[in-house]
Amino acid sequence: MRYILLAILLVSSVYLARATHNRAGEFRIEQIGDLTLRVTVITYTKTSSIQADRDSLTFNWGDGTFTVVQRANGNGMPLDNDVKFNMYVAEHTFPGRATYTISMFDKNRVGNILNVNPPNSISIPFYVEATYTFLNPQFQGTNNSVILLQPPIDFACVGERFVHNPNAVDTVDNDSIAFELVIPLADSGLLVPKYSFPDQIVPGPFNNISLDPVTGDFVWDAPQAVGEYNIAIKVKEYRNGVLISSVIRDMQILVVNCNENSPPEIDVLDEICVVAGETIDLDILVSDPDPNQLVRLSALGGPFIHNSSPAVLISQTGYQASPLEAGFVWHTTCDHISDHYYSVVFKAVDNIFDTTGLAALKTLRIKVVGPPPENVETRSDGDVIRTTWDSPYACEVTQDDYFKGFSVWRRESSNQFELDTCQTGLDGQGYQKIAFNIRDQEGNSYFYDDANVEKGRTYCYRVLAEFAKTAASGLAFNRVESLPSDESCIQLNRDIPLLTKVSIEETDPNDGVVSVRWSKPLVAQLDTVENPGPYRFSLRFGNGLDTDSYSPVPGADFSSPVFLSWRDTTFLHEGVNTSATGLRYIVDFYANDLANPIGSSLPASSVFLDISGTHEANILRWSYNTPWDNYAFDIFRKNDLGDFELIATVEDDTTYTDIGLENEIEYCYKVIATGTYGITDIEDPLINASQERCNAPMDNIPPCIPVIEVQNVCDQTTPGIPEDEIVNTVTWEYPPINCTQFGDADMFRIYYAPDEGLDFEFVDEVPATGTQFFYAHRPDKGIAGCYAITAIDELGNESDLSNFICVENCPFYELPNAFTPNNDGHNDIFRPYPYRFIDRIEFQVFNRWGNLVFETTNPDIEWNGTNLAGKPLADGVYHYICKVFEASETGNEAPSILKGFIQLVAGSN
Repeated sequence: MRYILLAILLVSSVYLARATHNRAGEFRIEQIGDLTLRVTVITYTKTSSIQADRDSLTFNWGDGTFTVVQRANGNGMPLDNDVKFNMYVAEHTFPGRATYTISMFDKNRVGNILNVNPPNSISIPFYVEATYTFLNPQFQGTNNSVILLQPPIDFACVGERFVHNPNAVDTVDNDSIAFELVIPLADSGLLVPKYSFPDQIVPGPFNNISLDPVTGDFVWDAPQAVGEYNIAIKVKEYRNGVLISSVIRDMQILVVNCNENSPPEIDVLDEICVVAGETIDLDILVSDPDPNQLVRLSALGGPFIHNSSPAVLISQTGYQASPLEAGFVWHTTCDHISDHYYSVVFKAVDNIFDTTGLAALKTLRIKVVGPPPENVETRSDGDVIRTTWDSPYACEVTQDDYFKGFSVWRRESSNQFELDTCQTGLDGQGYQKIAFNIRDQEGNSYFYDDANVEKGRTYCYRVLAEFAKTAASGLAFNRVESLPSDESCIQLNRDIPLLTKVSIEETDPNDGVVSVRWSKPLVAQLDTVENPGPYRFSLRFGNGLDTDSYSPVPGADFSSPVFLSWRDTTFLHEGVNTSATGLRYIVDFYANDLANPIGSSLPASSVFLDISGTHEANILRWSYNTPWDNYAFDIFRKNDLGDFELIATVEDDTTYTDIGLENEIEYCYKVIATGTYGITDIEDPLINASQERCNAPMDNIPPCIPVIEVQNVCDQTTPGIPEDEIVNTVTWEYPPINCTQFGDADMFRIYYAPDEGLDFEFVDEVPATGTQFFYAHRPDKGIAGCYAITAIDELGNESDLSNFICVENCPFYELPNAFTPNNDGHNDIFRPYPYRFIDRIEFQVFNRWGNLVFETTNPDIEWNGTNLAGKPLADGVYHYICKVFEASETGNEAPSILKGFIQLVAGSN
């Protein structure tokens, strides 16, 4: 029997030695029905491992069922370097709409993987999985996994930078894709044992890895040891910001010694954005720094597999002399429009090993954007503003009803931003979407009528084209916006005045001067028959940028019997406080009835400047409330001669920090705003000045935040050390590492909290003398608690709290197991050993029949061997139970339970 067992073991060992198998693998998932998927598992195995070749694999569908799936590509496809390509395809209908983890388990990897359970990777199972969510296809559309175009077997050279890109595409659903480097799996939820990331094999400053979560570029710079390595990349898909699926690629990198061979170099753009309909025609140059090396170029990516006008790589096949000139051509169409970048991964390989060699990858990212709607115009018609734009639109004819129509966007006042071909949509530009799916046409124009408008306000419009995938119900998902159209601005029926200037000319609390200007109503839009003369303008003002309380401006009341005699008016408002607050103005317009206005301008305020000082700097902040758009601000500072000099211009912001100043020296400023209504017949630009404001910088920057440690001797002492000898020692160095803030600490404040989550209380102060500091502290009860400190400079600026560190008590309470209460002066009293951090106890002693004979709450116990009635107990063994309550500031700790026996020996019967 012994010999039979030995023979079995020998056979098993031989089998294991040759059962090396899986190199790499991944999933692909296609939704072919409401709850039905077509799932493909792709594996790359070791061709020479014939005994371990799998003509079938078992799919775990994640719904409690399993399927044995036959290989779909015959006996597999042998490739170079002892690699075989295998495909297993199956269809499955799931019981309901949910999220499932679909997986494949195989019991063997290849042997000798340096970073998987070395030196015995062959015994580690190979496991890949995909997480899939069934969406509601009627409303959310279908869900198909990414396709990974770049094979998961790659080669690298020792000492040379290595790049791999999975080249993930989702041309079906157009979902967002992200990448994450993870540890390979041995089973569901089980990481492979003893795994090391590749940079931990011969680690050092020249061995680093990274994964770009956006592009998917895995960079290893650079391998240091020959051998086989495995990494895992999780590729995640998001729709509307929600994770809907993921696949894990478990891939292999074969590192060889290339005898100081350098990889080829690829010269091509990194990124390009084009408008749909344009042709991309890029030159590609491949060169090799090593003489006499041939190079070969290939490319993979979404543009090559798109069903509408796929891209073409123009290059000679096979190995060619270096340098190799090639081209990439893609005639883009409207069906290529996407919110996401397409990736084209160019791969150049030299022939150092005759049929293969060292490779270089270069990723070209391409974004195809929708063209902007053209010739946007606005006109007012009564109480409605009509916006029109050209028909037909360049991309209104698409496959699968991809073009959905137009959205109209509006804002008050103009925003003339510079168009960026890579930036679609209008997010962050201050526009609000007021209509979508617009396709109404009139003649050669699309149009939209906006009835939600008010007189006197300036409205600016832009139009976007929108594209989207279509769910079974016809609802759109994964919407994509085009480039924005040009802006068109208009004011509805300008039959009221329009303020164009509120500028501070003199700053003074009593004798300030404000220049106010307004434009009269348009003659063509004022019905002088319905509103005959005489006409009157009256200017009112209020204190504050948002005030609704106005008073007449003395001398700013004008009247005329004829409207045509009016011109735009400028008025100097004198004798007003321009120092304390901003001022807001409004113009009332009267016709015929000079007591009741027919309308008023929209209110407009001055620019109000505020300043706060900090160390060697002044922080300027300004505010305003105007019906026009202020888009640029010139910052002026008064020089030594008393003249204002321009020191900066700020765009689209209302704050500026003037640095490099001297503390305690006063500096004076004013801000001049440049704005526009965006209306052709209104003066442009609009220039308005703030009041003058002065301020002196001051040192109000606190010192650097300290970093503390807390130690006590609980863990390093014998159990019997008295508690009054144990303290918490807070230690810190100052200044801390990486401290860049100005100023030194003058004092440190110590703070203590009884427990984590409770408020810190001030304990003490420590002078900041030296660089090494400590503070010893002992709470009233126990030593448990949390500590933090702050640093204070000589001006009283206090830093934020440092890191806080909490420590626990180290209570100790032990009881002896015998005593002799015979009044001989030795061991007459039952007491605990020296204890610490004990608040109270509940100590009970029972005889052999379970009767209570003694109890106390005194931690010292002090039992003299008598019962509850004070009579001596007989010699014998007594059982005790002792609840021990720890001393602490909170008193919330649960008691410890001690149980045991006491031998009472008094010499009595």
